[in-house]
Amino acid sequence: MISRVGSFEPYAYRKESSNDLRRYVIECGSLVTPAGRSPYTIVRMKPFACVLPVIDAGTSQARLVLVRQYRYAVDDWQLEAPAGGIERGEDPRDAALRELREESGLLVDELVDLGKTFPSGGSTSETAYLFAARCSGARVETQLDKGEQIETVHASREQMEELLRSDDFGHAVSYVAWLRFAARGLLDAWMP
Repeated sequence: MISRVGSFEPYAYRKESSNDLRRYVIECGSLVTPAGRSPYTIVRMKPFACVLPVIDAGTSQARLVLVRQYRYAVDDWQLEAPAGGIERGEDPRDAALRELREESGLLVDELVDLGKTFPSGGSTSETAYLFAARCSGARVETQLDKGEQIETVHASREQMEELLRSDDFGHAVSYVAWLRFAARGLLDAWMP
C-alpha cells in the first residue's frame, strides 16, 4: 500500500442546486475552504458494469470479444469491452451478465470480479464495476437498446496488445479492466 503524506480532511461540500437531465444530474455547489467558498460542479451518473469476455480461455485459440459502436459524445466509432448501466437495485454482477448477453449474445461460464474504478472522479460520480468472463462461445440472440448499433470484434492477445499501443482503442475503463485482468494473472492463464 502506498503511504499518504500529510493528514487533512476534505473541504465540506455544499449542494446549492441541481438539474436533472434524464441520463445525468448536474449538481452545482461549493467547497467551504479557509480562503472562502470555491464553486464546484458534479455530474451525477448511474454506475455501469464493464466485462472483458474471453472465448476458449486457456487455449491457443483464446479470443477477447470487443464491441464497436458509435459514440456521439466523441463523434467517432469506439472499440471497447461490452459495458452498460446498472439499473437501480441491480447487483453489478447481474448487470455485467445482462449487458454481455444483450450486446454480444455470449453466455458466461465463469465471471471474475476485477474491482471498480472511477473514470473521471474529479467531476463525475460515475463508478465502473469491472469483470472478466470466461465464455464457451455459446450464444443467444442479442437485445440491443434503441439507438445501439453494435458490431462484435474478436481479438487475440497479440491483437489486443497492439490495439492498446494504438489510437484505435481509447476506452479508458476497458483499458483499466485489461490491466487488472493481467495483474491478477488471468491474462496468462486465459490467453496464453
